[in-house]
Amino acid sequence: MREKAIGRSKFSETNATWEDAGRDWLKHLRLQVGSPRTVKRYADSIALATPFFAGQSIAEINKDHINRFVAARRQKGVTNATIRRDLQAISSLLDFAEDEGWREGNPAQDKMRRLKERRDPIALPSEEDYAFVLSRLPAPYADMLRIARASGLRQGEICAMERVHFDAAARRLMVRGKGNKLRAITLSPEAAEIIERQPRAIACPNVFHTGGKPVPQAAFVFSRARRAAQRAAQKEGRPFTGFRFHDMRHLYAVEFLRQGGYIYTLQQHLRHSSIKTTEIYLAFLSPQETDEAKRGDQVTKLAVIPDLWRDAYSGSSSTLEELRQKAFVDAKAMAERALDR
Repeated sequence: MREKAIGRSKFSETNATWEDAGRDWLKHLRLQVGSPRTVKRYADSIALATPFFAGQSIAEINKDHINRFVAARRQKGVTNATIRRDLQAISSLLDFAEDEGWREGNPAQDKMRRLKERRDPIALPSEEDYAFVLSRLPAPYADMLRIARASGLRQGEICAMERVHFDAAARRLMVRGKGNKLRAITLSPEAAEIIERQPRAIACPNVFHTGGKPVPQAAFVFSRARRAAQRAAQKEGRPFTGFRFHDMRHLYAVEFLRQGGYIYTLQQHLRHSSIKTTEIYLAFLSPQETDEAKRGDQVTKLAVIPDLWRDAYSGSSSTLEELRQKAFVDAKAMAERALDR
């Protein structure tokens, strides 16, 4: 009650409601965020939250309102990961409202910090289940699933893939990933062949398209095919375990390491910010495969250390950044000794 009273007295002149703030925030977001997908995701979360905050003064929204919203989402069986994404959008709106002088504080941000995201355990799809779903996907969606397995790309990255960013001779692809950022990856021969066999569209730059337009509702089409496979399996009396499109990314990572790939190379390919994220795939390897995957750590480390220090640092258990720092310190010390002579 005290927070509401303070809100009413301090911001009584503006008295912007949730809806007022939401409209202005969305205009601001469209100007500030480059990715239309990000804008849509944030807008969808705000639309979903609106029934909980409709008519409420933006100045009076406090932690109790946020807690009730989170409790209601949990009651519907929504995961913490999804709730955090919704809170991220609400937090963005409340930050905007604070910048406009309509309120103080951001209870959504505080709640988001305390809400732990539980990751579901990775379950790799079997070859039989993969083939069963694949057989129920229309073109070009079947090839999108195939290239996800052959490249480890996310569904959104595949949908946004443009032919102009593909160098067939080098098997190099510029990928537009999270934050609308471009990165270059080298594709396997299989992944490159999948791209090359896609029909070209004059008016559409995308590799994957339907009728000359970007692929619509890829997530919905894949979910529908998975449900159809589930029904068919039940009818035939055969075992079937459904899987997500994102599980192709996990399958690619495990198969890459099992085939002798290095963990640091995989981290760069998947663009994980931390090697700890990539190391979750080591659980699917044998001890010998794990040793081989980690052996690449030393190869990667020594490749960025000056020749002068490679022999001295070979076999070090230090991280790449620690080795770089050590090389800098040692080089500086050597230069200082030279100047003292």
